[in-house]
Amino acid sequence: MTEATQRWTVGDARITSVVEAQTDGIPPVFFFPDVDEATVQRHAWLLPHFADPEGRIGLRVQAFVVEVAGRLIVVDPCVGNGKVREQPFWSEQSWPFMERFEAAGYDRADVEMVVHTHLHVDHVGWDTHLLDGRWVPTFARARHIYVGAELDAQAADEGIDARRIRDDSIAPVFEAGLADIVEPDADLGSGLRLAPTPGHTEGHASLWLTSGDHHALLTGDIIHHPVQCAEPAVGFVSDADDVLAAATRQKALAAAVDANALVLGTHFPSLPGGRVVADGAAWQFVPQPGTP
Repeated sequence: MTEATQRWTVGDARITSVVEAQTDGIPPVFFFPDVDEATVQRHAWLLPHFADPEGRIGLRVQAFVVEVAGRLIVVDPCVGNGKVREQPFWSEQSWPFMERFEAAGYDRADVEMVVHTHLHVDHVGWDTHLLDGRWVPTFARARHIYVGAELDAQAADEGIDARRIRDDSIAPVFEAGLADIVEPDADLGSGLRLAPTPGHTEGHASLWLTSGDHHALLTGDIIHHPVQCAEPAVGFVSDADDVLAAATRQKALAAAVDANALVLGTHFPSLPGGRVVADGAAWQFVPQPGTP
């Protein structure tokens, strides 16, 4: 299942997934060094939406659009088009993401805020697009939210992609005067608040939404795939601090259970929204299909 958009209602708010790309049939060791196909196969509930019978997994790149109190907010705007990146499957791509965004009924000029859980390549790309040979903000009327510690860590990263991200996806937003630097527990209004969730990156912050008695957790990269609900100690290949990331993941999953929150996994494939339920010493992810 790779619908271009899915929607969920959370109290008086609505959250929509807009898909950039999904890849299935991935050997899990490619992203999770300590996980093989047999480990995935031990958890039958991962089939058919998150893994195949051979124990290979799917992963997705998607943004979430939050509609609340008359506001339109984009969270983690994917890889983007036409950008040179180290990973060939993300480099100089031409995905119909913006067409899907518009087909879902959205206008980029109506976006009030763009939230970044962190500043990796697959979470900032659509902040800008190429216009007359220059990278310019895509959401030209939106405030772009950056956690200060995450910006500092990104600025200190001398990796090739980190430098490219600064040049083509971050600097144009600051030059346009559209950037706001916040604390990792910032209140963003209308029931939206950040929560510090370090480990994958130093300044990572997930996003909580509260509407009446209803709650949602937009994970960012504290968890990449539902297999980590069953195996919460398992780290992702690009986690900055495996031990801290695992502790953060377990704390966040427990909080989601306590709040009966709708959990929206940024990289979960096919059915990215659902509830986390306790399963012995770990958890299961029970998908809640969204509407098209």
